[in-house]
Amino acid sequence: MDEIGQKLRNARIKKGYTIDDLQQITKIQKRYLIAIEEGQFDHLPGDFYVRAFIKQYSDAVGISSDDLLEEYKADIPNSQPTQESTPEETKTRTIKEESNSFFSNLGNYIPQIVVGIVVLVIIGVIAFGMVHRNQNASSVTIPKDNTTQTTKKKSTKKTTTAKKTTTKKAAAKTSNELTVKESSTEGTYSITNAPTSGVKVVVEGSGGQAWVQFSEGSNTTWQQALSSGEKKSTTVPSDTTTFTVQTGNVTNTKVTIDGKAVDLSKVQSGSTIVRTLTFNIEK
Repeated sequence: MDEIGQKLRNARIKKGYTIDDLQQITKIQKRYLIAIEEGQFDHLPGDFYVRAFIKQYSDAVGISSDDLLEEYKADIPNSQPTQESTPEETKTRTIKEESNSFFSNLGNYIPQIVVGIVVLVIIGVIAFGMVHRNQNASSVTIPKDNTTQTTKKKSTKKTTTAKKTTTKKAAAKTSNELTVKESSTEGTYSITNAPTSGVKVVVEGSGGQAWVQFSEGSNTTWQQALSSGEKKSTTVPSDTTTFTVQTGNVTNTKVTIDGKAVDLSKVQSGSTIVRTLTFNIEK
């Protein structure tokens, strides 16, 4: 048995937990917990999940996950690839050079531009003077047509009434649309105005792989490792009042409910990447 696995197993036994107990606490499959204790990291979904699952396991049995990962960092796969910034720096330098070249060429034409503007102003002043003089010479007093004014007032009144009716309809339509709002408890969301046909939930891997477990009430509906861009769609029945999305990598997880993207920015900026998102459907 691997040294780190033995240490975790001893801590679990000291806590009085069985593997089944730990599975309920961490929501990690039993076979993965056994693989961690046996040091068989290649049996986990990927290098990223080795660190994530060990962190969650150690927190559950009362061991500092940061100290444990630091102590055995040589034995735990590293899932953080190094990214080179050279292409980005080269692209930025090219854009700056093109911008400087554009403004440099523009400066050569400033005298011609100024002359052109002056000529246009002079022509505009002359044309305005001629039009104004012709209007004064041909001005004629025309009696006002009260009938036209009355018609315009009635038309304006009808238009105003129509706008108010449209605004009321739009407000009524908006109030009936499904909304998703995060509650005061981080990671917990409230869904209002859910359709009677059920709620369509789409979970997607975004920017990398994410292991996800989807549950309706106390029953697990599905669990799967989603690659970047891969989606899993589920329709939650109308008689269900709560469902959860447990993710092993919240930073690479995207959740959409009836076409509305759920704001996960707060939970994604937290210290842990293994999170459980709870959605309560208000009737």
